[in-house]
Amino acid sequence: MKKQSGFTLIELVIFIVITSILASAILLSFVTAMNKAPALLQNMIASQTAQQCAEWFIGQRRVNGYASISCNSSVPAYCSSPAGFTITSSCTPTTINSDSNYETITITVSGAGNASVDLLLAKY
Repeated sequence: MKKQSGFTLIELVIFIVITSILASAILLSFVTAMNKAPALLQNMIASQTAQQCAEWFIGQRRVNGYASISCNSSVPAYCSSPAGFTITSSCTPTTINSDSNYETITITVSGAGNASVDLLLAKY
């Protein structure tokens, strides 16, 4: 009698079980990554928007001096928010080493994504 070559039924079943376990783990990690992708994108957009608004404040201080920066609750017209986001800013007097000539400006972008930037500006 000739010896037959090939796989036994048990070997095939074990191969299918191991392959299906690996495939389900890969698919689960793929689905998790895809679910998190929109949130990461929205937070990146919020962060870039807050950074652009902060750069506007820094640019105004460099060009026009500290007096040109108004510390009211309104957001400058340059800091336009993308669809689905809102921008707020606030100013807080800050004292460093008994020197009260500083302001902390906080720019917060919220909505579809969230980000916040703090600026410390001197009144000099």
